[in-house]
Amino acid sequence: MKRNMIFFLFFIFQSILNSQSPTPFATYDFENDFEYITTIKKFEKKNKSLEDYKYLSELSDQKKDYKRAIVFIEERLNLGEKSYNNYYKIGGYSGIIAKQLNSMTSLKFIKKAIFHFEKALELNKNHILSMISLSKLYAQLPLFLGGSFKKSEYYANRIINLDSIEGNLTKGLIQEIRGKKKISRKHYVNAIKIFNKKYSCDEFIEYKNSLRKGLYYEIVEIALLNNIVFEDSSCFLKNVLKYDLNNTIPKEWIYLRLAQIYLKENDVFKSNYYLNESLLLKPNFTEAKKILNKN
Repeated sequence: MKRNMIFFLFFIFQSILNSQSPTPFATYDFENDFEYITTIKKFEKKNKSLEDYKYLSELSDQKKDYKRAIVFIEERLNLGEKSYNNYYKIGGYSGIIAKQLNSMTSLKFIKKAIFHFEKALELNKNHILSMISLSKLYAQLPLFLGGSFKKSEYYANRIINLDSIEGNLTKGLIQEIRGKKKISRKHYVNAIKIFNKKYSCDEFIEYKNSLRKGLYYEIVEIALLNNIVFEDSSCFLKNVLKYDLNNTIPKEWIYLRLAQIYLKENDVFKSNYYLNESLLLKPNFTEAKKILNKN
């Protein structure tokens, strides 16, 4: 009975974690990266300074070794580097690990994520990224695991006062989780309209680093999944690839989204091109195979 209950809770929890987006986080086989593991072992044998931990945390982030990255940043905190960005990074890494884990251990990392996002806000009350993360987490978690639409809305209202695009995207997700599709879509449409007015892909180089890196892919995906017109969507995704803006999104999924955009434009040739690019990276990519077979 106890085992069945644990399985039930885990099933619910994982379903909720994956409710926002079908796109998984990118992974890397860091344990078989000889140079990386050798570097880690070399540092294990010495007394490490703050600069050493900075180097190690940045390296482990590049290699997507998030558990080690958390340990290294925690050491930076212990050595006095108590910045909101360090707390935010631990929260972010914990959230990624929670989504990737196949066990109830993911609950521990969700609690860790919430704690560190809240610590980041104690040091920087207007840190939008921490507010976005908290709002999404509280909306996606069920009540018995600490979820709260009241808290989620609280952070979403704070976000929209600071950034209308991010605020509408967050409010759209909350309503989507509540099952209120029409209201959700309205917020998504507002976010995309504001984005189109503010930003043009022709001027991408001028602001490419001023916005949240995951925003470009997220907003295109939302437009596709909700059948919303988003100008220059293919151009923005190509720039994400060109400037390697986000290392947490698998490239095969970016190619898949490009294929879907061109399919909507009835350009089957370009759609197939990007589907094949996607399959070169992941030959067993079911989503790409399905569209390619239909094409």
